[in-house]
Amino acid sequence: MIQSILKYANNKVNNITSAQLSETNKNFVWVDVEDPSKEDFDFLKKHFLIHSLACDQIFDSNLRPKLQDFENHLAITFHEPVQEDKSFFFSRLDIFIGKNFIITLHNRSLPSIDAIKENLSKNPNILKKGPSFMTYTIIDTIVENYFPVLDELDSLADEIEDKVFINHGDKETLKRIFYLKRRLIEFRKRISPEREILSTLSRTDSKIIDSKYSIYFRDIYDHLIRISDMVDIYRDLVTSVLDVYVSVQSNKLNEVMKVLTVIATIMMPLTLITGFYGMNVSFPEIDFFGAYTYYFIFVLMLIVSILLILFFKKKKWL
Repeated sequence: MIQSILKYANNKVNNITSAQLSETNKNFVWVDVEDPSKEDFDFLKKHFLIHSLACDQIFDSNLRPKLQDFENHLAITFHEPVQEDKSFFFSRLDIFIGKNFIITLHNRSLPSIDAIKENLSKNPNILKKGPSFMTYTIIDTIVENYFPVLDELDSLADEIEDKVFINHGDKETLKRIFYLKRRLIEFRKRISPEREILSTLSRTDSKIIDSKYSIYFRDIYDHLIRISDMVDIYRDLVTSVLDVYVSVQSNKLNEVMKVLTVIATIMMPLTLITGFYGMNVSFPEIDFFGAYTYYFIFVLMLIVSILLILFFKKKKWL
């Protein structure tokens, strides 16, 4: 549904109704729509001549970030990270930019849109500067929201690194490594096309985007370059941590196998001795030691065990 229709007049931002929209003539307006319905699209097509192809793509939740240039407006698809508890997800935002209007459509409340509306009450001149600057403001706010999420991922990467190196990791650590790796891949999938969008906006000859704001879009493009570099660094870090985790687990397995091998090696001669003396045959020792033959075998096994342990320690296998 349509959340708000804002226009600048008399040095302040006015919230008008859809019925008053026809009275604005050529005044610049911002229409914000949350969870759009078919009726909302019909309204937008009627009043702003939004291309039907652009409206049809709104229902595709997996649409990648993109920029489309139609006859009388631009259509931009952007993704904003939304934090929820200790996790986050990407929410899609569609922006239609015309000569005297900007329309934002999203399926849920977005921090960037809420922040801009709150800021408009303090600084209404943002709306006065027109659709190009408003587009810059929205996209810049979205991009700024990437950094807190990246900081959370950085903290998670440090935590995982400590667990791997200090506590040698466990299955839960492995799950968190792959969780972080998936999140970084999601970032990468969205950052790359968004960089292309900003690159186009910063050097476009479009009739919609005012050329004097190209430098503003170039500034956002530089921020996305920085974010992209950070994501690449974190991906390399996670890959290194995963390699270390595999090495640590392999070393732990080798230690276990070494201990088991030592135990098995010690038990082999003991098994031989007990098997030898367990045969139903008379030995000279039986007559020689008599009732103490049991103690003789026990001491013999103990001596063999001690000699083997000393041998392993000398070879530094223990």
